[in-house]
Amino acid sequence: MSLDPASGGHAPREVPAKSLPVPATVSPRLRRSISDAALAPAGAFLRSPRTLEQWRGLVAAIAAQGAERLPALLAARPTAIAEQTLGGVTVRRLTPPTLSARHQGRLFVHLHGGAYVMSGGEAGIGEGVLLAHAARAEVISVDYRMPPDHPFPAAVDDAVAVWRALIETHDPAAIGVFGTSAGGGLLLAMVLRLKALGLPLPGALAPGTPWADLAGLSDSYQVNAHVDGVLPHYPGVLEACARLYAGEAPLDDPLVSPVHGDFAGFPPCILTSGTRDILLSDTTRVYRALRAAGVEARLELHEAMSHAEYNQAWDSPESEQVFADIVAFLDAHLKG
Repeated sequence: MSLDPASGGHAPREVPAKSLPVPATVSPRLRRSISDAALAPAGAFLRSPRTLEQWRGLVAAIAAQGAERLPALLAARPTAIAEQTLGGVTVRRLTPPTLSARHQGRLFVHLHGGAYVMSGGEAGIGEGVLLAHAARAEVISVDYRMPPDHPFPAAVDDAVAVWRALIETHDPAAIGVFGTSAGGGLLLAMVLRLKALGLPLPGALAPGTPWADLAGLSDSYQVNAHVDGVLPHYPGVLEACARLYAGEAPLDDPLVSPVHGDFAGFPPCILTSGTRDILLSDTTRVYRALRAAGVEARLELHEAMSHAEYNQAWDSPESEQVFADIVAFLDAHLKG
């Protein structure tokens, strides 16, 4: 058995190949999602783009998939969508049919996922729609700039620009920020930048399965490789997205990989992940770092859930519980 230089010379543990059954411990809807994932061509994630044209093709293909799924979501969760500009950045104001008086004066800001490269435009609003309905409140979904044209720090700059514009008219303590995957990592990076700038911070945060270590060093990148039915592995497309996004910045820059940041003084956070999530360890490391910094933090884990599967299987009871937990946490911590 050869030693692994990346692990300080320690020998890796060899495990046998095995079949993963669809667990009976989750809802029928989530079981269907897990079963469908077993049929997905995971090998496609290995074919990372090599040219600008190939990157644009991948971005367009993912956008088309998002646009194809959106009508079913909006049919079940009718939402008024108004495109606006805040701080020079395109945003979409998402308004459900009825608004809760409890959230009057509050605002929920959404940063979409997509590995910092994909799911821009209306393709990125799905999670925002789900929370808008769960909270019966308005959501501002930020369409931040992305590679290949706009690598780091464009996304962080855009998130901060929107924040500056919002706090001109809203109490920062009454604003909650949420997002999943790259969106979860971006909201952590945004707050790190706000701290450095001496700007007011949000009242509470909800980073869902945040992509917090873009170098792919966390344990679950290996343990849950090919187990996660949504994001099957780091080598290939995901690693290429990390390097494309970081541009000239090192992958361990705290604003690229916020797990390396100083979380002292952060607002209260609720983090969400699942037992099959390839970013379970990223989520856990952020949670432990928040706790070590004295920040109020809550970690919600879901049985057999792959990466951000609550957004994909949005009509499952597990997804409803995820958003109910987030709304309850934000409600308990935002000024109102």
